[in-house]
Amino acid sequence: MSDESRQIRKRARAYFAKHVLGADEQTRICLFLQGAKGINATILAKVEFQPLQWLPYKFLHNQYFREMELSTLLAKSTTWSVNPFVYLDATNLNLALWQTTGAGRFIRGVMKLDRLFYEYLAMSHALMAEIRFLPLLPPELPLDTPFLMALKDVEEENGRQIQTQIRLLKDLDCGMERAEREQVVEEQHAIVAGLFDRLLVELVRSQPQ
Repeated sequence: MSDESRQIRKRARAYFAKHVLGADEQTRICLFLQGAKGINATILAKVEFQPLQWLPYKFLHNQYFREMELSTLLAKSTTWSVNPFVYLDATNLNLALWQTTGAGRFIRGVMKLDRLFYEYLAMSHALMAEIRFLPLLPPELPLDTPFLMALKDVEEENGRQIQTQIRLLKDLDCGMERAEREQVVEEQHAIVAGLFDRLLVELVRSQPQ
């Protein structure tokens, strides 16, 4: 994590220590998470129609339906904002999410064990590992609202999915050397971390201090 990211997250923790997650904050968080899960679900839909080895297929099949379920759960639990600028910011950020990760390239063509598939796995892993809100909230904050409970469910499920993703990233033979694989993972994590930082900056700036 860069020094800039550490400072952004430090400011976010200070902000969340003083502010409840109101409608504007919940809407921004929900739409960003839905954007991330929407990207993953759109790509994973290909899995149902293409041949893959059984273990990768089983994992990606399960992940597909969990992403859809969690996205719906988030939407149901969110107190939605009436501020149109919140939705404008969220739309721009989600467009950046698609563009910066290059997610569109994973939708085209046949899914097979090659570099492109490995890059997708690295992106999916980064989306689950880097986007974490609970560590930024006060540790004494009770997670007893629908939104916070849904957020907890999302991050706990992400943690479970990450373990299998790490196994796939480590063990799948996609014709790449170890150094090349590590570089791909680092690049995807840096991209997603930067977009998460952008969301946190927007959250902090959106309300009077």
